[in-house]
Amino acid sequence: MSVLPRAKAAKSPALLPAGSEDDRRLYRIMLWCYFSVLPLMVVFIVAGVLSNSSALIVVTAQRAISIAVQTFSIYAIREVMRDNTFRFSYGAGKLEDFAAFLCGVLYVPSGAYLAFDATTRLVHPQHVGYVLSMIPIAISAARMVLLYTAVHRVARDARTPSPLLRAYLLDFRIGMWSDLGVLAAFAVGWAFVRAGQSGAAELVDPLLALTMSGYMVWVGVSLVRFSFRSLMDLPLPEGEQLRIMKVLAAHHDDYDAIGTVYTRASGKQRFVEIELAFPQERKLGEIDRLSHLMEESLAADVPGLRFRVIPVAGDG
Repeated sequence: MSVLPRAKAAKSPALLPAGSEDDRRLYRIMLWCYFSVLPLMVVFIVAGVLSNSSALIVVTAQRAISIAVQTFSIYAIREVMRDNTFRFSYGAGKLEDFAAFLCGVLYVPSGAYLAFDATTRLVHPQHVGYVLSMIPIAISAARMVLLYTAVHRVARDARTPSPLLRAYLLDFRIGMWSDLGVLAAFAVGWAFVRAGQSGAAELVDPLLALTMSGYMVWVGVSLVRFSFRSLMDLPLPEGEQLRIMKVLAAHHDDYDAIGTVYTRASGKQRFVEIELAFPQERKLGEIDRLSHLMEESLAADVPGLRFRVIPVAGDG
């Protein structure tokens, strides 16, 4: 609970809660993505088994991971939109961080295993039904182009993209380029078959699967590294902490001493709580106005800011 009452004056756009409309737009995209992938998964599994394509198996694994992550992500974004202070006093951003972390954790081992399987198929090539494989990929490619375009617009308009938004942007980008690349590669493989080059045709599929699974591992590591800092409740990065120090220095005549400076990240929000010592005769209204001025100074450089001054007794 805040020690000081919040300022009643209207805040500038930089201090307004960022991304509420972006969250709703992302939520609608997530629902459409979630319910459209379920029937598509059935088509992928059947085609993957019948065509014996390792590349199609990689795409199927990506979709399976996306279903697991999206199940949790939909819950996370709903809590973010509700902004329930009693359940999540520091915001629901940790749910977003965990959703991005979960996506990365699932991508790394899955990609590593699929890379091993693709390598095995390079050593022992197998026949692949390219025509059958192209049917679900063509449907999926059209779907992923629409999804990526939609979420890219949300990310472009968002002032402070959340970890969940970044994760979906990466996931849709992987899906889109994977589908288009797989479709092109399957066409090349089919062309080799038509030309009587069966040996070359059998290498196209595992080479493609190896490339895609390697990219899965790289993206998974990136997501894990990005989300780990927030999940561990580490302080804000050094650059943002230096901005806080500059604001404190600019207002050094308005307080007696600095106590503890608390900083943390929760999703796209940045929490800053500062202990400042004041003379006992200082009025709460004056302290609140100082807090508001400092918050305005920081908001331009620290998007998604949640700022609070904690007054403590000074020597005066």
